[in-house]
Amino acid sequence: MLALSTLLLPSKTEAATTAKNPINVNAKAAFMIEASTGKVIYNKNGDERLGIASMTKMVTEYLLLEAIKEGKLNWDDKLPISKAAYNVSQDNTLSNVPLRQDKTYTVRELTEAMSIYSANGATIAIAEKLAGGDETKYIGLMNKLADKLDLGPHNFVNSTGLSYEDVKGKSVQKNKSENELTARGIAKLGRALIMDYPEILEFAKIPKKTFQEGTDDQIKMENWNWMLPGLVNEDKNLPVDGLKTGTTDHAGMTFTATAQKADMRLISVVMNVIDKKNPKDQHSGARFVETAKLLNYGFDNYKLVKKELGQQLKVNIAKGDKESATLTTSVTPSFVVPKDDKVVVASKLTLSDKLTTGDGQLIAPIAKDKVVGQAMVAANDPFSYGYIDNAQGRIVDVIAADDIAGAGFFLSAWRVSKSGLLTAKDYIVEGAKGWFE
Repeated sequence: MLALSTLLLPSKTEAATTAKNPINVNAKAAFMIEASTGKVIYNKNGDERLGIASMTKMVTEYLLLEAIKEGKLNWDDKLPISKAAYNVSQDNTLSNVPLRQDKTYTVRELTEAMSIYSANGATIAIAEKLAGGDETKYIGLMNKLADKLDLGPHNFVNSTGLSYEDVKGKSVQKNKSENELTARGIAKLGRALIMDYPEILEFAKIPKKTFQEGTDDQIKMENWNWMLPGLVNEDKNLPVDGLKTGTTDHAGMTFTATAQKADMRLISVVMNVIDKKNPKDQHSGARFVETAKLLNYGFDNYKLVKKELGQQLKVNIAKGDKESATLTTSVTPSFVVPKDDKVVVASKLTLSDKLTTGDGQLIAPIAKDKVVGQAMVAANDPFSYGYIDNAQGRIVDVIAADDIAGAGFFLSAWRVSKSGLLTAKDYIVEGAKGWFE
């Protein structure tokens, strides 16, 4: 069993990081990560639980795509519309496509309505299907997903993100509280959604589409993500292709965005953005202005690089034909670092208990490419933001770079009388010990 308990170390306190934030984002909370590594590159109040409004629908998107992957649903399956879904869909003060109870709709149609137009009735119809016809039971599925993805502090009361006053008398909801997550939790959710089901972007990046085109029920849907190409807040420097907006009185204006340049994808979150010129306006472009500020900062100042650890993973060998060996990682680690800085990499290695002596030497023989432990790896982080999981680095498997042969009888006997070998359970490269508390 790997000795992992010493690896997941907390990052610097949020108070320390927010005091040094490089840009000012006008939001109650703001957070940004690089998707492939989970590296945090901006954090303002990222661990405060706040209202998430329709960003809630990312939970339904994840659970829906999971069900499709598992063969429980197909895109062409037709879903009925319950009284609750119908009642909510008929409220034209909410984001909706009007649904009818005397017809059915395909999973694809309802998903497009939910992802593009944030249609609440469509979301309820999908949630009911996933929970066997009961949206109340669906809350249990949402909570299980939150635990699975380790989303942190959260509160879910419905599938849509609507406030209780919006659904009172229309749906089965009795709980009067609001859906809430932290900005870090939302970033985790968005990352998991994109990494596990990248096809979500095929829906999220559609600027405009007509629901039920060619029928009497057709309705034009314009994506609430106004940063998409051709929409009012498009930024030509930012190839935004997702992900989800949300607005309620409780949550204010919220937005989870994502964009990719070359091989670096950023995910940003802004929560409770207030338009300073029009504080009562909950449908202005303020959240997109703040999002553009975040994403441009990230792309302008950071780069994604791969870097080998070199001689950092050198360990002592017991019962081998040599006294020490240099290990390597199973994959070349990627790091997000400031563009203008020299890349400085550190690592902390923990070897498997089953493969080491009591004083931490690796026991030969070891075959090439055998996993012998894990390493926490990190690169220079000027603001000490750490990673999405609050760790100071990423965990990667460590393997033998070459075959490590066992020692013959005479060499073993000679080794017994030789003293002065350096041994340690955990190996930390010199010069980086202050990185790992």
